[in-house]
Amino acid sequence: MKLVIDIGNTFIKCAIFKSTNIIDRISIQSVNQLLDFLKKYDLDKIIISSVVPEKNKEFIKYIDNHINTKIHFISYKDTDLKLNVENPASIGNDRICNIFAAIKLYNIPAIVIDFGTATTYDVINSKKEFIGGIISPGVETSVDNLISKAALLNQIDFKFPKSVIGKNTKTNIQSGIMFGAVSQVEGLINRIELESNQKYNIILTGGFSKLLSKALSINHIVDVDLTLKGMFHIDESFNK
Repeated sequence: MKLVIDIGNTFIKCAIFKSTNIIDRISIQSVNQLLDFLKKYDLDKIIISSVVPEKNKEFIKYIDNHINTKIHFISYKDTDLKLNVENPASIGNDRICNIFAAIKLYNIPAIVIDFGTATTYDVINSKKEFIGGIISPGVETSVDNLISKAALLNQIDFKFPKSVIGKNTKTNIQSGIMFGAVSQVEGLINRIELESNQKYNIILTGGFSKLLSKALSINHIVDVDLTLKGMFHIDESFNK
């Protein structure tokens, strides 16, 4: 069994893979929450993808002290991905995993949209090349920023209001955030397709993918585990 750990800016997602299947998972905010989760598993390897370098040493120390198993840190150098961008080393490891999983598991060309702290768009052409993408503020990040700048606004629920035209402050904000996110996704996909004269398979992943999925008019696939699957398959490829 393998443990995959996706260290993000807000949460740390962990999953146990047995063969190619996820059999257990947990979302944590600190490495200290990991031990109880792992007590029932005999691990062969730990695979880590991180976009927060300062947390890496903390995880290595913890794993060495409590688990004592092999660690593989994911890097773009582990893959044979064709990264047709100015500086491949600047691509976040989470995006590398998403691109790898999309090519491995789905039809190409594709756009992978990952709803995390930032919302990222990864564009993969028919030659299986990553040709670039978009980074925009994440849904929750946008809300937190809005509320921090406006003292009279309270925290809202992430849900779609009954109508686009809000009747009170709460539904005004919900409409702006939720319908605004949907319009952004549809608008950017349309711009990408017009610019490249290409239709794409659309793959959604990340925390808000299921919530936004129901309001999208564009055909798409939701795979909330895409990053974790990419980590697993990169490691499998790395060892061949």
